[in-house]
Amino acid sequence: MLELLFLLLPVAAAYGWFMGRNSVRNEERREQEEFSKQYVTGLNLLLSDQPDKAVDLFIQLLDVDSDTLETHWTLGKLFRRRGEIDRAIKIHQNLTSRPAISEQQRRHAMFELGLDYLSAGIFDRAEEMLLALQTDKEFAEPCQRYLLELYEATHEWDKAIKIALKLARHDANAQPVVAQLYCELANLQNDPATVEKYYLKARKHDPDNVRAALSLGRMWFEQGEVNRAQRILTTILDADPAFISEALPILKACYTSQQDEAGFIHYLHKCVSEANSTAAAILLSEAIAKAGTMEEAEKFMQSALLRNPTMKGFHQLMDFHIRAADVGKARDSLMMLQKLVQQQMQQRPKYRCRHCGFSGSTLYWHCPSCRVWGEIKPITGLDGD
Repeated sequence: MLELLFLLLPVAAAYGWFMGRNSVRNEERREQEEFSKQYVTGLNLLLSDQPDKAVDLFIQLLDVDSDTLETHWTLGKLFRRRGEIDRAIKIHQNLTSRPAISEQQRRHAMFELGLDYLSAGIFDRAEEMLLALQTDKEFAEPCQRYLLELYEATHEWDKAIKIALKLARHDANAQPVVAQLYCELANLQNDPATVEKYYLKARKHDPDNVRAALSLGRMWFEQGEVNRAQRILTTILDADPAFISEALPILKACYTSQQDEAGFIHYLHKCVSEANSTAAAILLSEAIAKAGTMEEAEKFMQSALLRNPTMKGFHQLMDFHIRAADVGKARDSLMMLQKLVQQQMQQRPKYRCRHCGFSGSTLYWHCPSCRVWGEIKPITGLDGD
């Protein structure tokens, strides 16, 4: 009997192992069935247009661990990208409160939550989240970039400048942004000395900043400092030739006040030869018509159009033809055609963003579409200068 008992011991052990394993399998099966049942419930909630309840259920199904964390990030970003900010916030808030994740993962959840608040326009909470993460090496730079975006949206230019200066320490591309921010700050000032100080700071961070040059040129001309205005405005040809058309009216006033017509004509020739500027060619053709003959002015305008065909140049050439034409049907037809060209020019946008293609009749220094600084410029080519 005792021998039989010893023989049965291995069988009993094997049976116990089998039953235990089978019990585990049954438990796993029950859990899987329960998961599938809840998953189907979630799908039904989505199909029945109850997405909020569905999201809550899916969050409960996804226990936060190393295997499912990436799913949470992906789901949160997907909702934010689709504009469903409330759901993205719910997911990331859930992550920040879970004890199972590491401290760095919690910081990642805070970062994503800050972006959710930023997208939702809840700027105070977004600022709080992003400021708290600036000391973390992994998130410092992206937090600064999003804080800059936030302060630009709220027009807090002092704060924006401080953040942009931090970025400029390791990113030279941030210097032109700092310059634009100083220009925004200058626009808010009433004291001319303070306005000048901020525009000069802008030029210090970006010597080619056309916005500051144009503003200082206008301001100095109005203050009677014609030489200073003329010097800074003439730098625009080298800094960004696309803006020559914006600078020429003030420059013309500068040269006229100094009775230096020859100097202005010389500068116009430079603009035409170096930048193919139609605005400069039109002013030059008028000077030729005044000093010489209408025929010489027409020939000059024709040659300018061959080099750089534009509607503005064609409109000016038609004007010369109308002045030279005798009163009659031909002259009336030319005037009607010129009027049509002028209407077409008025309907066309004057400025276009080189970054996203946004266009309009107003010069914005901060693109309303892509939010990039300094990329909106006067249109060149057939419809522009």
